[in-house]
Amino acid sequence: MNWFFGLVLLIIALALVATSAFLLVGREQSWRMIAGDPDLGPFDLTAPQRASRPNDALLCTPGLCSAVKTDGDLPVYAMTPEALIAALTAAIEAQPERKERVDDGADPNALRYVTWTETMRFPDTNQFLAVDRGDGTSGLVAYARAQVGYSDQGNNRARLTRWTGAID
Repeated sequence: MNWFFGLVLLIIALALVATSAFLLVGREQSWRMIAGDPDLGPFDLTAPQRASRPNDALLCTPGLCSAVKTDGDLPVYAMTPEALIAALTAAIEAQPERKERVDDGADPNALRYVTWTETMRFPDTNQFLAVDRGDGTSGLVAYARAQVGYSDQGNNRARLTRWTGAID
């Protein structure tokens, strides 16, 4: 029976050491050391394929993502793709989330951010593509995916909805 209590104490001690290290090193840096670069890189939004786990979200203007199941529809925007991305960037920057733009800005119709959850600082990659509809309007594809974990409890969808809903 003494070995059992010794094992329990060892597990508790290891958990305390791991938690202390996580807090001392920093949450973002700890995830970077464990899972790698939080930016999952570009994702082909012209032919999106969903993750096999429920930790991503995809919102699209109707007609842009017809080959895959989406989590909701986005409107048609009465502006050029470049203006849409500029408006979306302004809307995102006005939001309180911890975020960092990680794309190089070379494509004026695309945008990519990494965000971190408030408490545990789980990283997510958020990507957007504005598509010219040819009539002075634009459609939008918005995709967010988690780097860590099996399920994101709907956080990616909520963030995409909040960000795209804030476009002027």
